Amino acid sequence: MKKELIICLIVILLCVFFSGCNENTNKNNLKNKLIGTWNGVSIYQNVTNNITITFYKDNTAKQVDDFAHTHMFNYEINNKCLNLILPDLPPKFAICYEYEFTNDYNSLTLSNESLDTLILTKSQ
Repeated sequence: MKKELIICLIVILLCVFFSGCNENTNKNNLKNKLIGTWNGVSIYQNVTNNITITFYKDNTAKQVDDFAHTHMFNYEINNKCLNLILPDLPPKFAICYEYEFTNDYNSLTLSNESLDTLILTKSQ
């Protein structure tokens, strides 16, 4: 009986360990698909603005729009949100965009109900 209990505990611990590894792998895969330059539009209250966003490997990004505004920020990606973190604010104030990759990871839609929607295509 004691032997079966030990085997069950070992199996449970292995499952927990490997599920954590899988989560990190998925996070890295998403990040790798995100890295690069994306061109598209930002839509807010029926106003469209052309933008370019470049995501870098070091978790930083740069956004440039039609009005020559440049914004630098940090980012984190998880299974639900692409969190944009402004440099002057702590991470707890990150802006969460729901994301969806389409077209074999060459199109990206970022949505935030209270801000805007970004429709982007990856540059080649």
